[in-house]
Amino acid sequence: MTGLRPDRVPLAVALFAGLCGCGSLAAPAAAQTGGAQIPVQIPPSVAPIGYGEQGTRSILVAPTALVGDVLHVRGTLPGMARRGAVLQRLDERRGWRTVVRARVRSSTRFLIRWRPARTGRTSLRVVVPRRAGAAAAAPVATVNVYRPAQATFYGPGFYGRQTYCGQTLTMQLVGVAHRWMECGTRVSIVFERREIVVPVVDRGPFHAGYDWDLTQGTADALGFVGSGTIGYARFDPPPG
Repeated sequence: MTGLRPDRVPLAVALFAGLCGCGSLAAPAAAQTGGAQIPVQIPPSVAPIGYGEQGTRSILVAPTALVGDVLHVRGTLPGMARRGAVLQRLDERRGWRTVVRARVRSSTRFLIRWRPARTGRTSLRVVVPRRAGAAAAAPVATVNVYRPAQATFYGPGFYGRQTYCGQTLTMQLVGVAHRWMECGTRVSIVFERREIVVPVVDRGPFHAGYDWDLTQGTADALGFVGSGTIGYARFDPPPG
């Protein structure tokens, strides 16, 4: 479902066509992609099955997570068997903040479960409190946390028409439709270990229960078919 301009597409037709449509980054792509960047395949995470090399300090975590889901943080802390450990998250303003307390196993391995509550790129480390040099030597892992949302995709029946943001909708146009975000706002979308940064190019969806409409180009880039859960976050490019 899209926000294609009402003087061009009757609302009833738009709703019907939208329902039928339900079924880290490289250099910018060509102009017809709406300024989106090439999708990135996120490598499979070893965190669910591995702990790192025994005898070394290590921390393993999945590269992406959704707000509210359980994130498994694994690793090793040699010489710290049966000691208390803490999982810390880096706060840009307040430094390292403890989020979960746990205990190192007799094997010097640890498994910490944590539910992230905010989106964004998050740095994590595991340390044993009151151990000289422990924090400085602790390896750091990074995870991108996204907010879950329900999405559909659209396109067939609308190609050649103008989007709400003034672009011509084609099969190759890469972008998303949102109800209120300003045109051109860039968002990072993740689905099935693929992530892509795309602009808002249209208004929609207008069907209850859905938060985003992906253009056909975006859906194809992510391997998204029909409707389902995606992760999203506002994309703030690094300074400079």
